[in-house]
Amino acid sequence: MKKVMIAAAALLSSVAFVNAQNATESDKAVAAPTEVQQGEKVKIKSEELPEAVKKSLEAQEYRGWMISSAYKAGDIYEVELKNGAETKTVKFSKDGKKVD
Repeated sequence: MKKVMIAAAALLSSVAFVNAQNATESDKAVAAPTEVQQGEKVKIKSEELPEAVKKSLEAQEYRGWMISSAYKAGDIYEVELKNGAETKTVKFSKDGKKVD
């Protein structure tokens, strides 16, 4: 009987240990990413856009358009613009050149 009790205690301890490790690993998966992975789009504030992109948005082509949201994916910046009811999305490289 003593051996059965010891075996049961050991089994419960190992199950608790495994569950504790899994909880820690899943907590890491839920945490916010610290780096942008290739192709992963992260929302940023318009103030965080590079100066070259801001300068490009001052061109005649974008007059009257307001930045509604901005995203970063690697070295590409995706800017959603709004002019009244119209919207459009434009992508720029970090040096302010338009990307198709």
